[in-house]
Amino acid sequence: MRYMKIMIPKKFLNIVEEILKKNNAYSISIIEPLKSSIENGIIITCNAEAKDAEKIVLELKKLGLGEKGHGSITIMPANITFSCREEGLASTSLSALELYYKAKSMVKITKNVLIKVVLASIMGTIGIIEHNIPTLIGAMIIAPLVDTVMGSAIGTVLGDRELFIEGMKKELLCAGIVTVCAFVTGLFFVSKDLVLEYLSETSIALSSIVAIIAGISGGMSIASGKEYEIIGVTIDVSILIPALLMGMALATMDLNLIYTTSILLILNIVLLDIGGYIGLKYKMKR
Repeated sequence: MRYMKIMIPKKFLNIVEEILKKNNAYSISIIEPLKSSIENGIIITCNAEAKDAEKIVLELKKLGLGEKGHGSITIMPANITFSCREEGLASTSLSALELYYKAKSMVKITKNVLIKVVLASIMGTIGIIEHNIPTLIGAMIIAPLVDTVMGSAIGTVLGDRELFIEGMKKELLCAGIVTVCAFVTGLFFVSKDLVLEYLSETSIALSSIVAIIAGISGGMSIASGKEYEIIGVTIDVSILIPALLMGMALATMDLNLIYTTSILLILNIVLLDIGGYIGLKYKMKR
């Protein structure tokens, strides 16, 4: 269920009412504010199912409503009682349109994201060198890598090639930054034996299973409209650690280690995206 708040010029009232009723909106209220940001503006509020709300937004956009100078459209999850959630009477899955706008914000490359990736990379490398599990976990919490995976997965589910490419660019950029940071640190502190030790304790098959599970869990959480930061830690396990190991392998200049760690990283990235696709697709069909 979605709550919608629409501010438009009063001359569009009748046509907007028709659009709302045609798309099964209910609890429609019309308010004439004493003052509004647009000339002779009115406010319409209503509730609608997620798919109907998406259709309403698209039809209003075609009329130019919600654009600059022509009002605004606000859409958010409606308040749902606890009992409804318990009985399974209410759907909290995001619509395709909501997922699209969520993904657009996820694939943005900002200064804060890059700084966090660098900090997480340095912290993660230190955690591996010192065999310090709490430090590694801290690095995975800091690293904002969940958005990079889920953004491209949403692009695949929605069939939006541009969104998928933007997500993959961010994913590869972040993995590259982690690798470079680990490489630079590894030149001073990492030995071939250390990388071999970690790889000997790593099963590619089990790592692949973790990557798929993490991707599915992340996709389902995002499609449900729930917070996914905790799921993000499991996703970071499948990107951060392989990327760190690859950077450290590069520092040793050992071709066999570089080959093994690069295969591990590429495989995990692919499987995370596949898992994210499965989780999103499953949740959107329900």
